[in-house]
Amino acid sequence: MKTCKPYRLKKKGNYWYYKTETMKSFWTTGERTKTKAEQVVIGLIKSNKAGKTKYSFKEYSEPYFIWDRCPHATRLRAEGKRIGEGYCKAQRRVLERYVFPSGLANKAIGDITRGDILDFRNGLVKNGVSGNMIDRTMKAIKVILGEAEYRQDIPFNPASKISKSSTKENKEAAIFTLEQLQALFSNPDKTKAWKTPADYICFLIAGCTGMRRGEILALRWGNVHLDRQYIHIKDAWKDGWTHIGDTKSGKERDVVMPAILGECLRRYYQTTPYNKPEDFVVCKEDGTAYSQQRWYKAFNRALEAVGIPKPKDKHLKPHSFRHTLNTLLRNSGENPMIIRDMLGWADEGIQNHYTHNDIPSLSANGLIADVISPAITVNELD
Repeated sequence: MKTCKPYRLKKKGNYWYYKTETMKSFWTTGERTKTKAEQVVIGLIKSNKAGKTKYSFKEYSEPYFIWDRCPHATRLRAEGKRIGEGYCKAQRRVLERYVFPSGLANKAIGDITRGDILDFRNGLVKNGVSGNMIDRTMKAIKVILGEAEYRQDIPFNPASKISKSSTKENKEAAIFTLEQLQALFSNPDKTKAWKTPADYICFLIAGCTGMRRGEILALRWGNVHLDRQYIHIKDAWKDGWTHIGDTKSGKERDVVMPAILGECLRRYYQTTPYNKPEDFVVCKEDGTAYSQQRWYKAFNRALEAVGIPKPKDKHLKPHSFRHTLNTLLRNSGENPMIIRDMLGWADEGIQNHYTHNDIPSLSANGLIADVISPAITVNELD
């Protein structure tokens, strides 16, 4: 005897829709295949969410960032996009620590307004939560509401137009002095600042080219032209490290490699087992790309190893290499327009934000490549 299912499915366009016995109309599953649509419906029925318009943000978010249940992560993996399990775990902790205990969590997801989200963020600021943690928390909320909009569970994402929090921590960046650059890059075999050759190469690229984090960690050997001494930048990690897309400006560009960077990259290319055109230049021991956590861990370890203190009034971070390189090049008399093209900026206003004219120790003869000893060999880092 055939068992009747407690729901019906039908396809409209590219997506499958469902309807239970108690629902008046069909709702989208957000899935393109019938098998996945059935899995979504069964999950909604088990959690008592099928056809329910007034479930709270917390109820709706219950499976989010749980690796094998998260609707967002599952969809991205099905589309061939990258999302890390470590990233999901970190975002889940953010949800549980800051969002679920809040009043926002108890609001019906379809009733949440942009004002509710802004009030929630203001509460985090008043409680002294760091700017970076606030941005991570807001990112988690945006992902959930964005996925809900994508699945047509809510008519629009009220968090879509909310910008990053503007805090002193986020706005002001320190830059490196020439002495600090020498300490980081000139004698890696003696300082042991860099745990692996990949760590050293990663930040040497940052220091010598000013490339952004997402661009460096998405860089493949096919875009490194050792013979002609330049790097073609066309890719970057996007949307919380979920997939590789175009650069922040949306444009491709080339940067010239200083001789020392070219030499170090050439030697590194000869020693790494991952040197095919499609391989990541900066990769872990198994050939996979660095995570954001690995990036920051390598940077902070290096600063601690060479005794570089972090300024109290400003923020010394990997992005400081872009500030430093721009300032050094401008102080050396280079054409600002050429610098902007190299660093991927659209206008002079952005460039001025990255120029630190109050730093007396940066001289015209002190470009980053000039302060690094040409005697360095990447093999010495092994």
